[in-house]
Amino acid sequence: MDQRCWMVAVCLLGFAIGGQNSAVAQPKKKPPKITYDDHVKPILRQKCFSCHNPDKKSADLDVTNYTNLMQGGASGTVIEPGDSGSSYLYGLVSHQEEPYMPPDSPKLPDEMVETIRKWIDGGVLENKGSKALVSKKKKFNLALMTAPTERPAVLPVPARLSLEPLTRTTANTAVSALATSPWAPLAAVAGQKQIFLYDTKELQLIGVLPFPEGIPEVLKFSRNGQLLLAGGGRGGATGKVVVWDITTGERVIEVGDELDAVLAADISSDQTLIALGGPQRVVRIYSTESGRLLHELRKHTNWIYSLEFSPDSVLLASGDRNGGLFVWEAWTGREYLTLKGHGNGVTDVSWRSDSNVLASCSVDSTVRLWEMENGGQIKSWGAHGGGAASVEFLRDGRLVSCGRDRVTKLWDQNGGQQRAFAAFSELALEVTYCDETNRCIAGDWLGNIRVWNGADGKQLGELSSNPPKLEERLATSQVQLSARQKEQKPTAVAYQGAQAAVKKGRADLTAANKTKVEQEKQRTAGLTRVKTSQDTLAKLKAEYEPLVKLADRLSKGVPVLKEAAAKSQQAAKQLDGDKEVAEAANKLVAISAARDKQLADTKKQVAAKEAEIKKATAELVEAQKRVEVLNKQIAETTKKVETLTAAIKPLEEKSAAAKKVFDAADAALQSAVASVEKWKTEIAFAGKIASLMKQRTDALSQLESRLTASQDAQEAVKEAQAKAAEATTNVTAAQLEIDKVNAEIQAARGLTNE
Repeated sequence: MDQRCWMVAVCLLGFAIGGQNSAVAQPKKKPPKITYDDHVKPILRQKCFSCHNPDKKSADLDVTNYTNLMQGGASGTVIEPGDSGSSYLYGLVSHQEEPYMPPDSPKLPDEMVETIRKWIDGGVLENKGSKALVSKKKKFNLALMTAPTERPAVLPVPARLSLEPLTRTTANTAVSALATSPWAPLAAVAGQKQIFLYDTKELQLIGVLPFPEGIPEVLKFSRNGQLLLAGGGRGGATGKVVVWDITTGERVIEVGDELDAVLAADISSDQTLIALGGPQRVVRIYSTESGRLLHELRKHTNWIYSLEFSPDSVLLASGDRNGGLFVWEAWTGREYLTLKGHGNGVTDVSWRSDSNVLASCSVDSTVRLWEMENGGQIKSWGAHGGGAASVEFLRDGRLVSCGRDRVTKLWDQNGGQQRAFAAFSELALEVTYCDETNRCIAGDWLGNIRVWNGADGKQLGELSSNPPKLEERLATSQVQLSARQKEQKPTAVAYQGAQAAVKKGRADLTAANKTKVEQEKQRTAGLTRVKTSQDTLAKLKAEYEPLVKLADRLSKGVPVLKEAAAKSQQAAKQLDGDKEVAEAANKLVAISAARDKQLADTKKQVAAKEAEIKKATAELVEAQKRVEVLNKQIAETTKKVETLTAAIKPLEEKSAAAKKVFDAADAALQSAVASVEKWKTEIAFAGKIASLMKQRTDALSQLESRLTASQDAQEAVKEAQAKAAEATTNVTAAQLEIDKVNAEIQAARGLTNE
């Protein structure tokens, strides 16, 4: 919730509750209203009218009437309704601030000072019929305990912000301002009535900050990177400085009411001071706590082009179009040094991190370094022919600059050129360096913004100060998606075909190998059968040969034996009675019969063996033929396997090539799909944020209305208690509504309370 409204709501809620308790406990007489007409004007007439009147408006302030007093003077507004502590007028008359008022006179009597205080805290009533006013000024305590010099524990980077540009021009304009965070990969780019935040690693837009005041002419990150300052406006019309909290994208303070655009501005590293300057030739220093003007430095004789606080917040350097270069004491506004040397406009200044050395660059083409003890020039070199436009110290003490020679250059502190980046086609106007990513960023007159690698000078990409609207981005992404879909389809078909060919080739090779294995298995079995047949045949032959020999012997001996048996029988008959001969003849006949039978059996066995040998021989021949067939088949299959194996690699290579093409096309397609989804999401988010912001604005407006009603209710005696209670309820309801909207905004941006 707006801090101002929260404080006022709490105060008024306290007043309402206090009023109710008092009314219940004991009715009290209402104190008289302190008004300008009745109480303050008489004091001012007596003490101030002589110097602050329509004819003699010292400090451009007229206090002779209410309207002019509330309008303020050269220092801006001098009255903050309801807050005497932030009112410049009260600080002067109470002698809390210088210059003490009235000048050269004793302090006003305490009762007069107290009257002015009560009048301011009571809502600066003009007369008895007026309604009390509420301060419309936001109050933030930005001050740090010390000037930061080390990396913060948590890097200050934006939460989710809207990416919707406020405006989009048909042509780019000159780059008016660039800045990089000292601790985060973050760059700020000035656009038309807006500032664009970029991630310096990915070079992607990550947020848009509205600057409806006009064109930002200067951008500066605070030294801790938490805040972003922009100064600018509309030339010849208005100028202002605005500061954002970089993590939330919320405005935290705005100062200045210039009659021309602010050209130079900075916030001190302790975040207590803001300085600005421009065509009005005056450096103005404001307090961030109260927004009040503290000092006006009027020594410049021409437009102020550049200014910057030292990193320790002690000094402020400022340069102008005539070559004037001054160093001031930041808090007192007193002149500290006049640095003489530049022969033309001082276009930029930058402090080294130790606050001991100041760099300045000029239209006279030089970059100069100055020491802060005596203001001596310690180094000067011709950096850019035709004029130097921008210079910045790096964290390590080197410098980067650009100028009218269209070239961006990196220097050591002795003026030695370390690198010259590729030249623009037009004048180079702005340069900054991201120490976190070691990248140099520069912009030219035509609106080109280039990003280079600081290590080798290679261009890494570009940023834009005029990015497309989200609807344009979505339309472009949808066209790209359609194109990527058309491109991806044939690559998918080709890849699928290549995959199918590889699959078929591998399947064919697997089948061939399987066939070969089966054939080799069958050949092994065939060879086994051949061996078995050979062994069987050899055995049969071994058995057959003795039988043949036996049969041959028997065939030759049996006939002779038969003949001998017959003759022995004849001899026995002739030698009848010879027992011995008869027995011998009978024995011989028996042997002959036995041998004849043996011959017959042997012949049968030989015939059987011959049949077996014939069969075994046939089986052996058949087995050998089968093995020969298998050998031929295996040879053919082996050749097929070799052919298929050789064919697989080209198919795989073709498939890999097709996959590479498909992957590239598919990655492009998925990127296009993601891009479409991203911009749809961003459009929805931008719409949601816009709606929530409007709800918050409406709620704040309603709260202010209810706060006024609450005040009016407390002023009404008869209905004080009832109306105060009703107003309190309304304030509470408005507060709850604002808290709800704020919570939704925080949730939408991805923020938490942790």
